[in-house]
Amino acid sequence: QHLERILYIIWKDPYMAAGRNTFIQSMLDAAGYVNAIEDPDSRYPELTVEDIQKIQPEKLLLSSEPFPFKRKHTEEVRDTFPGIEVQEVDGELFSWYGSRMLKSASYFKDLQS
Repeated sequence: QHLERILYIIWKDPYMAAGRNTFIQSMLDAAGYVNAIEDPDSRYPELTVEDIQKIQPEKLLLSSEPFPFKRKHTEEVRDTFPGIEVQEVDGELFSWYGSRMLKSASYFKDLQS
């Protein structure tokens, strides 16, 4: 089974992504994604448009928090990165500890279908 190389984007202006040394990385693993950020010590790197183009992710996951990505942002990101799939995701299910995690497994399965 092919695992998609993704960037999990948490902020805009500047773009920031979840790196490898984060709780979100654990959730990306559980969801069946490969984080396109390769530095094992990375936390939340700032990325330019050029950085993202060089990384060449297959998909950008736009988190609903801490930056509240909405449809207008998604369209802007799609225009900025033609050829890269863009998807809005529920940031709480990727990054909040506690009882919300009970919903994460079924949410991740739905994302992949």
